[in-house]
Amino acid sequence: MRTKALVLVFVLCVFFLKHKGQTYFNNRYDNFGGSDAATIIDTFNNYYLTAGFTCPFNTFRKLNLKLYNKITGNEIISKTYQRGTNDFGNANYTIKSKNKFSLCGTRSINNPDTSLVFLWQFDASLDSIKYNEYGYLNKRNEIYKMAYDNNKYYYMIGQVSDNLYNSDILLVKVDTIGNEIWKKKIGITGMDEAALSIDTLKGDLIISGLRIVHNTSTTDAFVMRLDTAGNILWQKNINTNGGYSGSKILTLNDGNILVYNRYKEYTSGSYEYYRLQVQKITPNNVLIWQKKYNRASFYADPSGSIIENTQGHLVMAGQKGFVGNSIIMGTVNVLSQNGDSLFYKEFYKEQGSQNYFRDVIQTPDKGYCFAGFIIPVVANGGTGTEDIWLLKVDSNFCESAIPCNNNVSVKELVNDANWKVYPNPASEYLEVSCLSAEPYSIEITNALGQVVLTPLSFGEGLGVRSINVQHFISGMYYLSIKTKDKTVTTKFIKE
Repeated sequence: MRTKALVLVFVLCVFFLKHKGQTYFNNRYDNFGGSDAATIIDTFNNYYLTAGFTCPFNTFRKLNLKLYNKITGNEIISKTYQRGTNDFGNANYTIKSKNKFSLCGTRSINNPDTSLVFLWQFDASLDSIKYNEYGYLNKRNEIYKMAYDNNKYYYMIGQVSDNLYNSDILLVKVDTIGNEIWKKKIGITGMDEAALSIDTLKGDLIISGLRIVHNTSTTDAFVMRLDTAGNILWQKNINTNGGYSGSKILTLNDGNILVYNRYKEYTSGSYEYYRLQVQKITPNNVLIWQKKYNRASFYADPSGSIIENTQGHLVMAGQKGFVGNSIIMGTVNVLSQNGDSLFYKEFYKEQGSQNYFRDVIQTPDKGYCFAGFIIPVVANGGTGTEDIWLLKVDSNFCESAIPCNNNVSVKELVNDANWKVYPNPASEYLEVSCLSAEPYSIEITNALGQVVLTPLSFGEGLGVRSINVQHFISGMYYLSIKTKDKTVTTKFIKE
């Protein structure tokens, strides 16, 4: 017994030494007892930085900035800004240097149908340096995202409309000190359009968003390539099947483009059910692959961001709704470069309430920090007000130093060129793809080592086999592929 205890202590010591430097927290922040939200997160001068809004009761929304300790998540600095009796919204910062950062967004002017967009620069203490506004007068101007090009210009993208009708894409180009170079409306006659996302692409711009036939509910997403003068080089519609969701984009390290949006899977009675849809395309608009992810649900929204992590995998933050949207969970999907699902998990701060992710970053310790907000649902036991939510997890998306058995591989699921196992998690079928003609067999055991699928033998290796896992209990399993000379084992999660 003493020997076993010593071994256990040794294993735990090794584990905690291995994970030294990993940090974890799941925090909630309330400014004034009103509504608070974080819409972006990044690292800034060795802190975490969030931007968003705060809304004390019976007042207008104010711009809110915070710096946090990266170990504990405790607030270091919190500052709030307002210009007159105006609302701030859509805060999106993307540009930073050592001692300052820039933030873009929207400021409503006295009534909800008139607004301008802004570029605001702040120093390391979150003090204002310079504020500039742009847009078309007496219109509704909104900005959703900003990109930085060649250390010379900022490009801000959004929409401009007359009283929320006849909407066109708004594109504003400014220099790094905020001087406007030009602004443009981009649109198709008979269509209402809004651009939600922008990135740079081989010296050009790539944008995406939402397109609606005017005065109808017929919607599609779109992606568009522009030169730096705002001229359209190519554009395409993306079918969302009436998903009422604009697309967002990310330029990948391999030079291709990731496009993601919500897709309506089906309608049942008065409810609509959605899934996540992702495309990978070339810079010249050639489709590489298109796939859908996760079970259909009342509310599936990729409104959070997507990043390419240090392993080259794609990490996407979003949310998923249950029970008529009264319960919403923050979600993370991890995809390989060829679109295979490697991992999926749901997170929350307050159970039974609405928990939203709006942004994610990979942290210096290779973990992840998510930012968003929580809306308590009192009928389900929710307490408090709408608050900022920050979640810091480790590189395996665990929420503490205790192993959580998440299977987030640095490499492909099977570390052998002859086999590929997907998706992970699996809900109905597990696909096993073999590139070798060598005969092999498959066996599956659960986390206790019990055999749940007796060996299946395949005399001819080449091809894809589907393994039915619908009857498996949710949890972690081990799949072993055995040939005459070796055994390869990988983990997968049954949803």
